[in-house]
Order: sequence, then C-alpha cells, then structure tokens
Amino acid sequence: MYLKIKNFVKKFGVLYLIIKVTTTIVRPFNFKLFLKLKAYYFFKKSDVTIGSNVLINTPFFYGDFGKNVIIYSNTIFEFDINSRFTIGNNSVLSYGVLISCSKKIKIGNDVQIGEYTSVRDSSHDYSELGVPMKYNPDISNEINIGNNVWIGRGCMIMPGTIIEDGVVVGANSIVKGHLLANNIYAGSPIKFIKSRI
Repeated sequence: MYLKIKNFVKKFGVLYLIIKVTTTIVRPFNFKLFLKLKAYYFFKKSDVTIGSNVLINTPFFYGDFGKNVIIYSNTIFEFDINSRFTIGNNSVLSYGVLISCSKKIKIGNDVQIGEYTSVRDSSHDYSELGVPMKYNPDISNEINIGNNVWIGRGCMIMPGTIIEDGVVVGANSIVKGHLLANNIYAGSPIKFIKSRI
C-alpha cells in the first residue's frame, strides 16, 4: 500500500493526492445530501429516498407521497398542471420506472413496481384518419393501484386500469382493465393465471 501511495505521489504530486482523498471521502456525503434536498424540493417529504438520475420532467407537481417511499435510479416522472399523483407508504419504484400522469394515478401502500415498467394514464387518440396520430389529443383515464401489489419487470399499465389489493402482475405484461384482489395475472394482453388464496 505504501509503495502504491509513493508511486502515485511521484506521478501526480502531493496536492493531487490530497484532492483525490478528500473527494473520495466527502463526495458520497455531498451526493446523498443533494439527493435528499432534491427529494424534499419535489416531493415535500424528508423520508422519500431517491437514486441518481431521477428525472422530474415538469415545472408543476401536485402529488402526495407516503412515508418511506423508495425511488430507484433513472426513474422518470412526467406531470402537467392537471396531474394528481399519489403513492402510499413503504412503496417502491424500481430502476427506470416511468410514471406519466396527465390526470390521476393513485398507488397504494406496500406496492412494488419492477424496473422499466411504464405507468401511463393517457394515450394518443387515433380515431381521426385525416390527422396524423401524433397531433391528435391524448385520451386520459385514471389508474388506481391498490395496496400490497407486486408488478413485475417491464410491464405496461394502461389508462383506466384498476388493480385491487394483493395482486401479482407477471413480468412483461400489458395491463388493461380490472384486476381482482389476491389473484395472479400475466401476459400480453393480461389474463388471469390463478388465485393466491
């Protein structure tokens, strides 16, 4: 170890060694503090934990975050002035989750949403054949996810979806409609697999 430090000093100098050591020790604390301040600024909660590169893509935010919510790195939030977003206590949004809320999304307590899942309460209208679809107005319908729900990796939660308490959604599912309590669903499109009871 001593030889490594001696060679480092010889190559880069004592000042660089001091800067490197100080940065290595201090930076994690500053970064954690930065993430805490960012979480408090956007979510008005001191017990929301967020990872790095969380994107809050809006100047407006009307949301209610419960206690001990964990938001992993690379999660994206898209809101507009009419958005109403709620997430309950002890819920987790894993890596790369997208929450796109134009009207209303409600997520309950103890919910786990797997990485790269998309939760969107709006979609493009494609009924006007004479107008390109990207210029058609969005159609919105609220999403309601109950308590103690586990949504697997890579799912798409469509507008108008209701997921009752205790539901498990298998990975890579396209979810639309009403999922009844304490059942397991999976597939693209989603279908009933079996009861948890």
